[in-house]
Formats: sequence, C-alpha cells, structure tokens
Amino acid sequence: MILRKILATSGTRVLNAISSLLILWMATNKLGSEAWGTSGLILLDISIILLVVELVTGSAIVFHTSKENFSSLFVLSAIWTVAIVLFFGFIFYFLSYFPDTYELMIPEGYSIHILALVLINGFYGFNVNSLLGKEKLKAFNGLFVLQFSLLLVSMALAIYVFNVTDADAFVTALYVSYSIPAVVGWILIIPFFEEFSASDLKKVLNKLFHFGSMTQLSSIAHIINKRMSFYVIRQYLGLAPVGIYNSGVQLTEGLRLIGQSISLVQFSSLSNSNSDEYARLLSIQLLKFSVLLTSLALLFLMAIPKEVFEIVFSKDFNDLKVVIISLAPGVVFLAANTIFSHYFSGTGKPKYNMYASFVGLTVTIPAVYLLIPAYQLVGAGVAASMAYGTSVIYQWIVFQQITKTKFSELRIRKMEIRNFISSIRRLLSN
Repeated sequence: MILRKILATSGTRVLNAISSLLILWMATNKLGSEAWGTSGLILLDISIILLVVELVTGSAIVFHTSKENFSSLFVLSAIWTVAIVLFFGFIFYFLSYFPDTYELMIPEGYSIHILALVLINGFYGFNVNSLLGKEKLKAFNGLFVLQFSLLLVSMALAIYVFNVTDADAFVTALYVSYSIPAVVGWILIIPFFEEFSASDLKKVLNKLFHFGSMTQLSSIAHIINKRMSFYVIRQYLGLAPVGIYNSGVQLTEGLRLIGQSISLVQFSSLSNSNSDEYARLLSIQLLKFSVLLTSLALLFLMAIPKEVFEIVFSKDFNDLKVVIISLAPGVVFLAANTIFSHYFSGTGKPKYNMYASFVGLTVTIPAVYLLIPAYQLVGAGVAASMAYGTSVIYQWIVFQQITKTKFSELRIRKMEIRNFISSIRRLLSN
C-alpha cells in the first residue's frame, strides 16, 4: 500500500518536473536571463511570505486535520492568511523609504502582485494540506497536477499568443495556476466541514502554533539556506546571473521529486500512526531509496555535455553545468533532509527540523558572502551544498539518538532491492 501511494505521488512529481523543464525552456529562450532572474526573485518573495502564512496553514494542518474540528482549522487559517498579507503590505510600504534595500529584495512594480499571489496561494495551500492530512492522496495529486498544468499552459499562452516576453508572463501564469486550483480545492474540502463553537478556536489555535511555529521557523531558515544566494548574487553580480543560477537550481531540484514524493506519503502515514518502531523502520527504508535514486538521477544530469545545455536553454545560460555540479552534493543531502524532516514532523518533533535549519544557517550566512564574490555562481552552489550537508549531519545525529538506529542499518541490502523491484513489478502487472 505504501509503495502504491509513493508511485502514484511520484507520477505526479514526474509530470511536474517535465512541466518545470518546459517552463524553464520557454523562459530561457523567450524571456532571457534578466527577466527570468526577476521572476525568480518574485517567486522567492512569495515563498518567504508563504512560510509565515504556513505557520498556521502548513504542516500543522496536515498533522491536525484528522485530530481537530475542521471548521475551526479553516476559520483560523483564513483569518491568519489575511492578517499576514496585510502585515507584509505594511512592511513593503516601510521598506519603500529605503530604496536600495527595497529594490534589492522586491522587483520594481511587483509588490502588489506578490501580496495578491500570497493571499490566493495561502488558501490553495490550506486545501491541499487538508487533503493530505485526510490521506486523500488521489485528490491531493489531482489538485497538484491541475496547478502545475495551468502554470505551463498559461505561461505558454502569455508568451506565444499574447507576446508577453518579460516577467509579466510568469506572474500572469501564477495568478491562473493558483486561483483555479484554490476554487477546486474548496469544493473538494466541503465534506470535511462540521459544526464548531467559538470556544474551540483558541484551543485549536494554540495547538496549530505549537506545532506550526517549530515547523515553519525551520522552513523559514531552510529557505534562507536555499535562496539567500539569490539576493547576494543580485547584489554582487546583477539580475542576469540570478536567472542563470535560478535555472540551475530548478534543474537540480527537479530531481528532488523522488524524495518529495516519498516523504509526502511518509508524513501522511506517520501522522496517522502511533507506533515509534513503525516510524523508525519506514523512515530508514525510505531514506535509503530516496538517496540512492536521487544520486542515480543526478549522475545522469551531470553527464549531459555543456553544449546540450547551450542548445536547449540558449547561450545566455552557458554556465548552467557548473552551477549544477556545484549544487550536486547539496541535492543528495536534500534527499536525506526531506526524509528526516518529515520523520520529525510526522512524529510530533518538529523542533529538531528548526534546529537543523538554524545549524545550516550558521554556515550559509558567512559562506555566501565569502564564496559568491570570490567564485560567483560556483561559490553560490558550494555554499548551498555546505549548508545542506551540515543540516543533515545534525538530523542524523538526533535521529540516531532518539531511535537508537545503528549506522549499519543504512546499508542497502540486496534483499531490499529485490523486494522493491518485485513490489513494483506486482503493481505494474495489476
């Protein structure tokens, strides 16, 4: 059953990866490195604000959907989402009095769009997390497919039909791909609603914050580890290199579809289980295959000649391969990080993810300012890999102490490979 869910989720992630590659191809060939760099910063700003929104609407919803009154969860999430958007609107207004800082972080003319897209995505995120928490994986995967399909189609229409060749093409596509799935998601979660009393809200809010604060503080630190390079690259090198680095990040992180698919099923399963030993064994098994399969896919990507990248993504992006190679160790570390993170979240110990992210942050901050001015885009990739590696080492130490797992248990045995292959064959033959 677990393998069937993983394969189903992996299928949607593969489609997403293909969609992302097509979007990347359109952007690199039609928008150019500078406009694509602007798009990357817009998406980064949206992602950072969403992490604050997801203090209430993120992993805490997955964990508590099956445990708390659903209507209370929805009301609190809606209020929180609107409040955070208004708060960041004030922050943007305040920063506008400091033009140098404002322009470094927020692309000119896109502040309102960023806030509006956060609002829409906040409601979409609540819907998909509710479906995941209820283990409605078919609906979850369907909504996910709808979202990235609309992003691809909308961007293609903007570029090839309406001749939009700047960052507006990407922003328009985001509006479409967030709005329609948000509406469809509301329809899907209607059966979950139930009666509630106002007195329930405070109790539920406390639980959401207790769980969500640890998880999202971890995610905020994690995304700074992953994306702080964008701001530093723009500061020292300009917008065009941001576009090149953004493309390299997208290509390598596309390989994370394996670990992401596995970890989503892992988190959903662990959130609905009370067995510590089941959580330990499941996480170890999934960790092995996540790292192995990600590594194999990464070797294939690195084997592609530099000339192929230039042909596919235009000569403006001829530094893509060196970015990919510098990010490669970090991608493998991220495969492990995803499994460990969902283990801690799924077993109600999200604080360790927060600690791991802050451990990584102590490496990121000095590394990006030392390595990017000296080694440019390669320095950015190396800094990211160093930060991910440090975080995973910490997570492994904590996991080992909690579960008493021996290092030898991480070795992949022939029997496990044979069982995995046999399970896939049985599923495919059904």
